[in-house]
Amino acid sequence: MDTTRYLLRPFRDGDHEATARLRTLWTPEFPTTAEEERHWEESFVAPHLVNEVWLVEDRTSREVVGMGGISHSPFNYDARKFWVTCYVEPARRRQGIGRALMALLESELAAHRAVAAWTSVRGDDPATLDFVRRWGAVERRRLWVNELEVPPTPEGTPSDRRKELEAGGLRFTTLAIEGPERPEVRARLFDLHEVTARDVPRMGEYTPVTFEQFIGALLGGPLIIPEAYFLARSGEEYVAMTNLERELSNPSVLRVGFTGTRPAYRGRGIASELKQMALEYARAKGVRRLRTVNDSLNRPILAINERLGFHRTVEWVQGEREFPPRETSPTSAPSR
Repeated sequence: MDTTRYLLRPFRDGDHEATARLRTLWTPEFPTTAEEERHWEESFVAPHLVNEVWLVEDRTSREVVGMGGISHSPFNYDARKFWVTCYVEPARRRQGIGRALMALLESELAAHRAVAAWTSVRGDDPATLDFVRRWGAVERRRLWVNELEVPPTPEGTPSDRRKELEAGGLRFTTLAIEGPERPEVRARLFDLHEVTARDVPRMGEYTPVTFEQFIGALLGGPLIIPEAYFLARSGEEYVAMTNLERELSNPSVLRVGFTGTRPAYRGRGIASELKQMALEYARAKGVRRLRTVNDSLNRPILAINERLGFHRTVEWVQGEREFPPRETSPTSAPSR
C-alpha cells in the first residue's frame, strides 16, 4: 500500500457512516446504515469483548476506502477466538490495501494470543476467496442468503393446521399484543431465546448473551417491529417465535430475524405457522421481499423456507484459520 497516498488509522467516533457504506458495497443483500452500525456496537459493549477496527483513508479526499477489524462474538465467545473482517472499496482493490489491513490484524491476533480466527467471504467473489485461502483459512461451513418475492395476494385466513394447534391449547400472538415493555414478557422471551438459540448451527460453541444484551440488541433498537414479532404460547410459557425486522435503507424489504421452537414442541408445524403469519403480515403491509440467512446445516428451517417459496441467492463461505499456541501476554490495542 502506498503510504504517501493512504493513511491507516484507528476507528474514530463518527466513522459509522463510512463503515456502513463499505459494508453495504460488499453485502448489498443486507445494506446497513450508520444508525444500525452504532446500535450493534453499543448493544454488545462488555469489558471482556474485543472490538477493534482500523480504517484506510485517502489522504487527499479523506474518503474511507478500506476497513478491517477483529472482534469477539457474544454468541460464540472464546477469549482466544476472533472474527476477522476486511473490506476494500472495489475500485481500490489490488493496491495493497487489503494486505496492509490483514498484516495489522494478524499482529493484533498475535497480541491477543489468538488460537483461531474466523471470517466470512462471499462465495461469488473468487479473488477474495483465494486471498483468504492464501492467508491460511480453511472452509468450515456455508451460509445461504434466501429471498422470497411476496405475492400481492389478499391476506389469507388461518390455516387448518393453525386451527388444530389452537384447539390443542396453543395461542398465537405478537409482541405488540403481549406488551414489549412488560417485565414478565421480557423474561419469558429471554428464556425462550436461551433455550432455542443454543441449537442454531454456528462457528465455535454457543455462549448465552446476558439479559441486558438481549433486551438492548435483540428486543430493542431500530430494527424491531413488535407487531411483526410472532409468538406461540402454551399457558404463560412462550414455546416458539419468529420475527421480521426492518431494513432501514429500504422499506419495501423486511428481514427474517430469528425462528426458534422449544425442543418439546418441535415437529408439530408451529414454526411453519408462525412463518406463515409473518408472510401474511408482509402481504398486508405491501412489502415486496423477505430476506434471510440460513446455515446450510439448518435443515429444518431451510425446509420450512423452501415450502414458503424462498430461493437461494448468494452463498457465504465461513473459514477458520488456526494458530499454534501463543505464550506471550496479550497487549492492549486501539478499540472501537
